Amino acid sequence: MTRLVLKESVRSFGANRSLESAATLAYYGFLSLMPLVLLAIFLLGLVLRSSEQVLAALSATLTEWFPTFNPDLLGELQVLAARKVWGAVSVVVLVWSMTPFAAAARSAFWRVFKTEVRLHVVKAKLKDLTAVLVLLVLFLALVLLKVLVPASAGFLLGGPAGPFLLTLGALAFVYRVFAPMPLAAREWLAGALAATLLLTVMRPAFGLLLRFNPEFGYAFGSLKAIFLLIVWVYYTFAVLLFGAEVAANTRRRDALVVRGLLLEGRVADTPSPLLERYVRRLAGDEWLFREGDEGHDLYVVLQGAVRLVRGDQELKVARPGDYFGEMSMLLDAPRSAGAQAVAGDTAVIAVAAANFDLLLRENPSLVRRMLREMAERLKAMNERVANPTPATPP
Repeated sequence: MTRLVLKESVRSFGANRSLESAATLAYYGFLSLMPLVLLAIFLLGLVLRSSEQVLAALSATLTEWFPTFNPDLLGELQVLAARKVWGAVSVVVLVWSMTPFAAAARSAFWRVFKTEVRLHVVKAKLKDLTAVLVLLVLFLALVLLKVLVPASAGFLLGGPAGPFLLTLGALAFVYRVFAPMPLAAREWLAGALAATLLLTVMRPAFGLLLRFNPEFGYAFGSLKAIFLLIVWVYYTFAVLLFGAEVAANTRRRDALVVRGLLLEGRVADTPSPLLERYVRRLAGDEWLFREGDEGHDLYVVLQGAVRLVRGDQELKVARPGDYFGEMSMLLDAPRSAGAQAVAGDTAVIAVAAANFDLLLRENPSLVRRMLREMAERLKAMNERVANPTPATPP
């Protein structure tokens, strides 16, 4: 299942144009970084009396997340924060200036999770504002943690694994809060773990790039540090979005298993160990369900054959790759026909309504296939009505 989720995450990462989304997020994120740091300096200054303590904690936090960040910039921001007369309007303006970043992140997450929810413009702005405040609180908490737990006491945060655990916790929090739909713990943790592992590998890789190519960004002259920061932020958001893909595909993992069966009837393309948890095996002449039974699942024939019967009339024999039972599931109505195994060693896959909704929403080709199948069934029924079988004389 892990291999299937990762494979699908790589595919959907490209299909959702996540690199383009990462570029947009890097642009808005870079513009939001300065207001975020300014707010942090001001708010932490209200709590901590020592400005050196504030700058040291901010520098350590920003260097961990952005290894190319220039600590000298913090001194300039501190001077700017000290000269300005702060008031409620100033704080509101700085917070509001970060809402475009939240809106871009929300759009990227909606594309990843393929949600159909669309918010009213006022509600969307309030959601963006809430997201900015949550990010600000998270950033302040990370900085305060640096102050309260100095580097000499790092063993309290897990020793050498401390930075890894902090990153994992922060990303899990981001996925948990900013996903456009409720996620189970295993889902947002899977995304956070994937992103944290990639960030852990990416940091030394980026360092090696700069070590063996010291002229990287030379063309930007004095803006080289800013260029490197933007590049790092871009890669960071690409990793963040890949983690979101992992979380989204972990959520739809059941639908991924049966997608090939419903789209093209590709029984052989789906690993059998994954299918076993959804398989129902039938003995010879065993009924899967009878006409009039309550039903909420669609079934795909994995092996053998299933006879669909209405009254005493056989409607169809479903072979491997064929599906049936969709009418009861879609209409939430009793079964319009019975399903009986033709011979022994018959196996079918049960597809729950929730997984089927995901497949329909994300795979238009499945909708076309179902419409074509229904049209063929309706055509066959019309032909039987127009040309009824002559009654056998007594």
